[in-house]
Amino acid sequence: MKQEIKNTSKTPKFDRAIADYFVKLELDERGGERRTCRFSGKKFYVRPEDVSFYKRIGVPLPTLEPEERRRRRHAYHNSYNLFRNTSAYSGNRVITMYPAGSPYKVYEHNVWYSDAWDPRESARDYDSAKSFFEQFHVFQRDVPRTNLLSSPSNLNSDYTNTSRNLKDCYIVFDQNGGENLIYHQCCGNDTNCVECWSLDNCDQCYECRISRRLFQCYFCYECRDCLDGYFLWDSRNCQNCFMSSNLRNKKYYFRNEYVGKAEYEQRMKAVYLGDYHKLQELKSEFEEVIQRAPRKPNWNERSVNSVGDYIVNSKNVYFGLWIDKSENVAYSEAARALTDCYDVTGSGGTQLSYEVSTIWGVDNYECKFSLHIESCREVEYCDSCRNCWHCFGSIGLDNQEYCVFNKKYSKDEYWELVDTIKTSMLTQGEYGEFFPPAHALFPYRVSLAVSFPGFRDFENAEKYGYDTGDVEEENEHIAGDIINARDLPNDIQDVDDDILKQVVFDEKNRKYFRIIKPELDFYRMRGVPLPREHASVRMQKFRETLDVKFEFYKRQCPSCKTEFETSYKPDFQGTVYCESCYQKQLVL
Repeated sequence: MKQEIKNTSKTPKFDRAIADYFVKLELDERGGERRTCRFSGKKFYVRPEDVSFYKRIGVPLPTLEPEERRRRRHAYHNSYNLFRNTSAYSGNRVITMYPAGSPYKVYEHNVWYSDAWDPRESARDYDSAKSFFEQFHVFQRDVPRTNLLSSPSNLNSDYTNTSRNLKDCYIVFDQNGGENLIYHQCCGNDTNCVECWSLDNCDQCYECRISRRLFQCYFCYECRDCLDGYFLWDSRNCQNCFMSSNLRNKKYYFRNEYVGKAEYEQRMKAVYLGDYHKLQELKSEFEEVIQRAPRKPNWNERSVNSVGDYIVNSKNVYFGLWIDKSENVAYSEAARALTDCYDVTGSGGTQLSYEVSTIWGVDNYECKFSLHIESCREVEYCDSCRNCWHCFGSIGLDNQEYCVFNKKYSKDEYWELVDTIKTSMLTQGEYGEFFPPAHALFPYRVSLAVSFPGFRDFENAEKYGYDTGDVEEENEHIAGDIINARDLPNDIQDVDDDILKQVVFDEKNRKYFRIIKPELDFYRMRGVPLPREHASVRMQKFRETLDVKFEFYKRQCPSCKTEFETSYKPDFQGTVYCESCYQKQLVL
C-alpha cells in the first residue's frame, strides 16, 4: 500500500507560485540568465549559482543589477549626518539622524530601547486590497524610531551614531567598541585616536586609515602591526619608520632607506608636525609616495575563490567588499562571519539571508528584505526588530514571534496570513524586492548612498524614485567669540586655552565649529596643529578616497604582462602589478 506523504509546507500557495515562476524561466545553456536592470538599463548576468541560491530560499531573480541593489540598501541609512529635531516622546530637542521636517516619530535612543513604550500599540491588520509596500510605508510613519542608532551600551558618547560599546567618544560613526575617540569612523575596538577611518585594535593614532593593530602612528594607510610610524603606506610589522611604502618587518627606515637607530633619531628631530603649513608639505609629499607605490590587484588576504576587495579569511565570495571570515557569499559588503548570504550589508554572524541591511546587526538566520534587525530568525520585510522569530512586515519589536504589522497571531494564523501576503506580493511584482526608493527613510542627499563616491548621479536617482531634494541645515545661534580658521595659530605650541571658548569659522565651507578640551589635549600631547576645516568636511574627505564598487576591470601586469582582474579603474595612474610581481616589489 502506498503511504501518503503529508505536505509540511508553511506557505503552500506561495510555494506553488514560486515553483511555477522558476519553471517558466528561460535559462541559458549554463543555467543562468541575462537580464536588463529596470532602473539603469544596464545588462547583468544572473549566474547559475545565483539562480540556485534564489530557488533555494524561494525568491524570484533580481530585477536590478548589483550596484543598483546596493544603492537601494544604502539609501535607507544615514550614518554621518546629524541634525537637531524634537522628540515625539519628551518634546525635548535631541540630536538625531532625521532632519527637521522628517515625517517619522523620533524617540531618544535610551527611551526607544527601554520598556517605556510598546511598539505593539501601533499594531494593525493587513489590508489585502492595498499594496503591501504602501501599507508598510504608512506604518513606518506611525511607529516611533530611535533618534540615533546608538546602543544603550555606550557611555558618555552622545554625539555618536551607528555605534556600540563606546566610552567617552565624540562624533563617532559606525564604530564597534572604543574609548576616547574623536572624529572616528568605521572602526572597531580602538582607543585614544582622532580622525581615523577603518581601523581595528589601534591605540593613540592620528589620521590613519584602513589599518590594524597600530600604536602611536600618524598618517599610516593600509598598514598592519606598526609602532611609532609616520606617513607609511602598505607596511607591515614596522617600527620607527618615516615617509615610506611597502615595508615588511623593518625598523629605522627614513624615506624608504634604512638609516639605523642613531641616524633615524637624528633625522626625526628635524621633522615637526606641529606647524600647520609644514604639515601640509609633509602630507603632499606623502601623496606622492602613495602615487608612486606599487599596488597589488586588490586588498584581499587569505581568501580562496573570491572576487572583490578587502576580503579576508574567506572562501567563495563573489562581488564582496569588506568581507571577513565568511563563506558562500555574493553581492555583500561590510560584513563578518556570513554563511550562504546574498546582498547583505553591515552584518555579522548571519546565515542564509538575502537583501538584509544593518549596521552592526548580528546573528540573523534565514531573514529577507529587512532593515536594522538583530538576532532574528525567519523574518521578512521587518524594520528595527530584535530577538524576533517568524515576523513579517513589523517594526520596532523586541522578543516577539508570529507578528504581522506588529499584530500577534497564533502560529497557524500567522503562516496562513503570510502565505496570502507573499503570494499577493509575488503576483503584483513586489515580493523579492527590497523596500522601494520612494519610501527611503532619509533624503537621498544625506543617505549613506552619497557619503561615498559612486552614487551622486542625482538626476538618475530622481528618475529611480529617490527624494533628491536639498536638505536645509538649521541655522543655530552662535554663542561666543568667533575666530576665522585662517587666523588660528599656525603652531600648536602657540594655542592657549582661550580657543575652548571661541567658535571657529570655516570660511571655505561656511561652517562653524568648536575645539573641545579632549581634542585640544590630544593635539598638544601628539604635537599636531589645530584643524582648519569643519569636522564633517574632514571626515568626508576620508570617505572620498574610497570609490569602491561591485565593478572590476581587466588590467595587464606591467612586469610579466599577465592579465588579471582588479578594482582599480582603467584610468588609475598608479602602477598595479599581478600578485606575484607585487611581492617582488616589497621591501623585505
